[in-house]
Amino acid sequence: MNISELVGKKLPEIKKLLFSETTEEAFVDAKLVDGTIVRVEPALEIGASVAVIGEDGETVPAPDGEHELESGEVVRTEGGVIVEIMTPEPVEEEAEEVEEEMAAEETEEKFDAEGFKADILSAVSELIKSEIAAAQFAKTEKVTDIEKAVGLITDIVEKMAATPKEEPSKKVANPFNKGIDYSDMVEKMRAITKK
Repeated sequence: MNISELVGKKLPEIKKLLFSETTEEAFVDAKLVDGTIVRVEPALEIGASVAVIGEDGETVPAPDGEHELESGEVVRTEGGVIVEIMTPEPVEEEAEEVEEEMAAEETEEKFDAEGFKADILSAVSELIKSEIAAAQFAKTEKVTDIEKAVGLITDIVEKMAATPKEEPSKKVANPFNKGIDYSDMVEKMRAITKK
């Protein structure tokens, strides 16, 4: 394979890695109650694959077992695939919440503005942290694409450098040289320019 064929073959892949616009991905990133981030492909459903995303951005299949999401859902995985999704029973919780609200209303005498402010600030802080974490994953994936493209370009340049220079297979005749000796004319021109 010559250099032209190699460049022609690899150029579309390089363009795709470097210049492709981000498309909507077919996965969902979720957080477990312990703070671990998992990627579910394509969506949170039975049969979807689950991978744990490490701090370095690398993904490994989720270990077998039950994993509780921050949303309260529990997924059971085997071989990195969801085999069961268990949702919390909201009926009991709703009854407990109604009782708690009624008890709170009875004992609540005045609105706690400072507590409300602290709750809002905490919620905003968590939202900002999750957005920053999501942005870091996007950067990591694009860096990986750029590293692949640079690797492909490096391979092409190395092969170009290793290719020996070929001498032309056919000598092309000079159409201006009709067997005339121009050395006298060159000497006269040099003499004129020296004056």
